[in-house]
Amino acid sequence: MASRQQNISINLLPPEFMAEEIKSAQFYKIQTIGVGIILAMIFLSSLTVALRILQSSNISRIEEKLGEVTGKVVDLKDRQASLVLLKNRLTTISQNLGAASKQNNMYTLLDKLIPQSVSITSLSVDKIGNAAIVALVPDSNALDSLVTNLYSKEKNEDKIGQVSIESLNRGRDGLFRVSLKVVAR
Repeated sequence: MASRQQNISINLLPPEFMAEEIKSAQFYKIQTIGVGIILAMIFLSSLTVALRILQSSNISRIEEKLGEVTGKVVDLKDRQASLVLLKNRLTTISQNLGAASKQNNMYTLLDKLIPQSVSITSLSVDKIGNAAIVALVPDSNALDSLVTNLYSKEKNEDKIGQVSIESLNRGRDGLFRVSLKVVAR
């Protein structure tokens, strides 16, 4: 049978020593807790500094990417302006390519109406089709034919609204020098 043993403890130390030991134990506990708090603060501070460094590097990379993208956008903006200008020009060209211009129509019409015996000294047609003609005409029949062709609605295909003779001279050589203004319809 097992006998039960009772533990008896006898404290032979003076009570002041015990109080000193308790104070000492509490001091060591407080010191251990303080060191733990200081270590935790050091850990949290170093973690904060490490996160700040990571964030700074991330911000730097993002700012570099932003600078690159901004540069690309500026390049594309310049390209867009060039493309819009080119598109407008192509639209204008395609509109004018299909239809003959008023200038071209007037040149073609005057080529048909001016007799071959008439020598053109100067011919200019503006954008709206008005023409200024300076010509040498050999005789009065050719002059009559020229004026009749320009005035006749059947011959001028109703494309000429008004013809005015600005000047008419006959030189010693027998040639008529005529200056005409033709207004398109």
